[in-house]
Amino acid sequence: QQHDIDRYSASVASIGTSAFEECTRLKDLSIPDSVTSIGHSAFYRCSALTSIVLPNNITKIDSSTFFGCTGLTSVTIPNSVTSIGKSAFSSCSNLTSITYNGTKVQWAAITKGSNWKYGVPTTTKVQCTDGETTM
Repeated sequence: QQHDIDRYSASVASIGTSAFEECTRLKDLSIPDSVTSIGHSAFYRCSALTSIVLPNNITKIDSSTFFGCTGLTSVTIPNSVTSIGKSAFSSCSNLTSITYNGTKVQWAAITKGSNWKYGVPTTTKVQCTDGETTM
């Protein structure tokens, strides 16, 4: 049965708005590289989700995408991302590891919406390919 799911996942192009909203038991999720867009509030308050690796074709992390994901401890963001929407990671109170697959200059160039990191620990740093930087 898992094989069938894997076979079809490679053709998924987008995850819609509020697709997994308040799925409090969602723990593990593998997003295939075929996904090019993730909708607003797609993982809103998925409190059991602990880590996420965004696919290489994503250019935007929409507003409130991971809002209230209190279990989220790590996220990997590809260097294809050019904008992070408002409140995208708000209330992710345990997010302590952000890996960005680009340089510090590229990270600084990303457009970031208001309150995108509200409630994320102020000690959280972003690990870039050329060293560590602040959020």
